[in-house]
Amino acid sequence: MVRVGRLSTRCIRDTISRAYLTDAKRCPRITTIKISNDYPEVFEFDSNDSVSAQTWWNTLGDKWVRVNLITDALGNTVGGSRSSRDLTGGADRDVLAALRAESDVILIGGETVRSEPDCIPRKGDVVIVSNSGNIPLSAISRARGRITVLHGRNGNPPSPMNGVVLKEFTGGAIIKAVRALGYKKIVCEGGPSLAHKLVEAGVVDEWCQTLSPKLGLRIPELVAADFGGVLRNVAHDDEGYRYLRRSRNGAPLIST
Repeated sequence: MVRVGRLSTRCIRDTISRAYLTDAKRCPRITTIKISNDYPEVFEFDSNDSVSAQTWWNTLGDKWVRVNLITDALGNTVGGSRSSRDLTGGADRDVLAALRAESDVILIGGETVRSEPDCIPRKGDVVIVSNSGNIPLSAISRARGRITVLHGRNGNPPSPMNGVVLKEFTGGAIIKAVRALGYKKIVCEGGPSLAHKLVEAGVVDEWCQTLSPKLGLRIPELVAADFGGVLRNVAHDDEGYRYLRRSRNGAPLIST
């Protein structure tokens, strides 16, 4: 069972200070969301406890590719506004933060960045896959990490983004390019077309999928890939969200 706290607006502005995360008087919790682990066994941890969260998520060793997506029960990845924000809720954002914390780099498709500019985190390195290299500067206005764009020969990412030319946009070529940048632990946050490429290439070690109780918009090209693999973990929260983890390529079992 995961107890996830929600912070006040004032507190969110000051999350850079750990004092605001530990001082209940200055940073009061608004609500608490309980997450229960259902399979393969029942266990508890507090996602605000970085040590416990690391124990739960860090099960793949020192080199891996992980995909993390939110969908509805039918695999749709966006809602009426053609954004994944229409589906998110529950503790999904807290799971997202935990997965990011375990990675060396976040891999995101250019179309996702253009439609959801706020998907770029404040902290952490990011690699964006965009043939055109057309990435709005507004998307990285808050970013403090290294931003690299994998683009085609004619792509032209704006400064201060680093550009790397890709000869082909296959899943294997994309991961090879990310590895060449020095990253070992890669978490891909979409979009679905990028996730499809990685799954087709067989380079994904773990698939983390949040199932939203909200109904998404059916757009065939934006339906999540069928990863397959071995079901390793199932959990749910009190708001109706379920959390699935599947693995292949010999990824280790979850250790509690």
